[in-house]
Amino acid sequence: MAKLKHKFGMTYYEKKGKKGATPIVCLHGGPGGMSKKMTPLFELSDERQVFLYDQIGGGRSSAITEKQCTIETFVEELDILVKHWKLDEFYLMGGSWGTTLALEYYLRKGKKVKGLIFQSPMFSARDWQEDANVLIEKLPAKYRKIINYCHEIGATDSKVYKEAIIEYYSRHVFRNKQKLLENAKKKNTNTHGEKVYEYMWGPSEFMATGTLSKYNRVKDLKKIKVPTLFICGQYDEATPVTASRYVEKIKDSKLKVIKGASHSILSEKPKDMLKVMRDFLK
Repeated sequence: MAKLKHKFGMTYYEKKGKKGATPIVCLHGGPGGMSKKMTPLFELSDERQVFLYDQIGGGRSSAITEKQCTIETFVEELDILVKHWKLDEFYLMGGSWGTTLALEYYLRKGKKVKGLIFQSPMFSARDWQEDANVLIEKLPAKYRKIINYCHEIGATDSKVYKEAIIEYYSRHVFRNKQKLLENAKKKNTNTHGEKVYEYMWGPSEFMATGTLSKYNRVKDLKKIKVPTLFICGQYDEATPVTASRYVEKIKDSKLKVIKGASHSILSEKPKDMLKVMRDFLK
């Protein structure tokens, strides 16, 4: 565990493994999330160095202002870390929003990136919203009505809306309803990260109202010139169908779908995901 002070504040990071095969840098979801749920990736440290960090504004890293809540901030923070770690080349992996950041870093500063791993990609807010709309239509009528009505009147902080969120999340975000309910009752220790999430994304996974609501980089996927792996869960809110379309735009890329998993693949099927990643890295 370590902390790095820089112009945006302080970033918390962890690294494990000895120098050997090309290292891998892993980016958590959010925005405003934290790397704690990605610790199963340290299993890969038997072959290479593995780097995890809490992006500025979330987790154990320092808070940031709304003005700093930009893609440019997160790209520059990652570049500061890469230089601090003295990495000549590395694999870059991201999950959910982490794929957005990984893509942006590659397109802007990606000369050292040897390969990319995109788990549950978000490259277009419109694609994400359209997939969510399809998945919402498959919910029981009760929850469909609540979600649509709360969106209409702006009641996304209501109790019934939060109940509908749990129903959606238990199908497409984390397929353990009991744990979801337990986590919802726990005191949030990442309140500054929650503010970043709401400002940049919105009130829920299926409602993009923040600064990323018009985000779209699909047309730039063709610029990727390194081996690329896509990973999605069978029931993922980032649907395998949409990921398949992205794969077609990148010359050296492939998609692996993890059976029985949704969006939180590392929590649901860690062994399956690690095997897919190891095979790709080799």
